Amino acid sequence: MQAGAVGPVLTALHDGRVAGAIGPMETMADAAGRARLLPQYFGVLPEHRGRGYGRALWRGAMRWGHEHGAAYQLLQTEVGGASDRLCAAEGLASLGFVNQTDRV
Repeated sequence: MQAGAVGPVLTALHDGRVAGAIGPMETMADAAGRARLLPQYFGVLPEHRGRGYGRALWRGAMRWGHEHGAAYQLLQTEVGGASDRLCAAEGLASLGFVNQTDRV
């Protein structure tokens, strides 16, 4: 990131320490040539959840994507997990899910 090879990482601070982050922020053209915001690593430390950091990071990422020409973003979440609940609260619709099992 310091070399400028990838986009920024957005962070949320609590008492001067990182409480959560999303990034690196990147866009890429899809097969039709439309820019899409790539999935980022996204997390808020459990002890800092419920304080609005995730929502602020999410909205900051969406703003960054819009400002950099992204038409859309596809996301993966754990069904019922913290990010899944945030996405639902932000009005995002599910396109379905895949259930993976380990084969022995």
